Amino acid sequence: VSPYLSFVFGDQVKLLSSSCSLTSGNNVCGGVLTGLSGLLSSPQYPDNYPNNAECRWVMQVSNSTVVSLVFYDFQLEKSEDCSFDYVSLFDGPSVSHRHLGHFCGGTKPPDIVSSTNQLLLVFKSDFNIGGRGFKASYFSGEANKTNTVCSLEQVFTAITGNFSSPRYPNIYPNNINCHWTVQQPPGYRVKVQFLHFELEARDSLSDACDYDFVAIFDGDTLLGKWCGQDQPPSLLSSGNRLLFVLSADRKSASRGFHVSYVALKPGVICFYTTCCCYCQHLNLK
Repeated sequence: VSPYLSFVFGDQVKLLSSSCSLTSGNNVCGGVLTGLSGLLSSPQYPDNYPNNAECRWVMQVSNSTVVSLVFYDFQLEKSEDCSFDYVSLFDGPSVSHRHLGHFCGGTKPPDIVSSTNQLLLVFKSDFNIGGRGFKASYFSGEANKTNTVCSLEQVFTAITGNFSSPRYPNIYPNNINCHWTVQQPPGYRVKVQFLHFELEARDSLSDACDYDFVAIFDGDTLLGKWCGQDQPPSLLSSGNRLLFVLSADRKSASRGFHVSYVALKPGVICFYTTCCCYCQHLNLK
C-alpha cells in the first residue's frame, strides 16, 4: 500500500480528455491530470495550506511526450532536511520511481522535465506552521529535446518595455514553453498592449486554444488564454505583476506576438523618452 493518500478538500477533481486542460478549484488535494497542459496548487492557495495534508498529483501526457513542470510560486515551512512540510517529485506515476527532488522553504524548485510521459508530485504538511504553498503549471513536450529557446523566465522591471515571442517576426519554434513576468514596485499597476498577435488557430472541434496559446496571469489569477489571430485586448493588472506564458505544441506554428507595457501608478504616470520625462495625473479604474 502506498504511504501517500489522495483526497479532496471541499471540491472534486475534474478530469477532462487528453485534448483539454484540467480545471480545478483551489481546494483540490491530488488527482490525475491528463490535459496537454494544466495548473496545480496546494490546497487553499494563495491562503495558507492546512496542516496534516498529504496530496498526490500524477501528471500524465501522451506516450510519445514528456512532462515539463514549472513553479510560479513556492512558500513552505522551512527545515534543514525538509522533513516537516515538503514537495517531492518522482519520475513516474508512483514513489517507487526515480526521485527527482525534495523541496521546502521559500526557494522555487528548478524547472523539472520527466524522462517519461508521467510525473508525480507529492505535497505533505505536518501538524503546525504552514505557508502560502505553491502554484505550478505543467506542459507536454517532445521527448529527448531540450528547450533552449526559453530555458529561463524573463523578468522585466523597467517602467516601460516590450518583448516578443522567440524569433519574432519569424515563425516561433515548435514544442516550447516560455515565461515573461512584468514586475513593478508595490502600488504600481501594469498596462499591456499587443502590437501583433498570430498563433496557431483554435481546435476546430472544441473551439478552444488546445494547441498553441498565450496565457496571461494577473498575479495568481488567470485572465485568459488566446490563440489564432484573436488578439488579447489592452489589459490593466489589478496589482504590480503580470505573467505571460507561451505554450506551443509539436505541429504548426506562426509569427507569434509582440507586446508593449507601461507601469502605472494611481495619481500619476510618467513616460520616458530619449530626452524628456512626461508626467500626468491618472484616475485608474
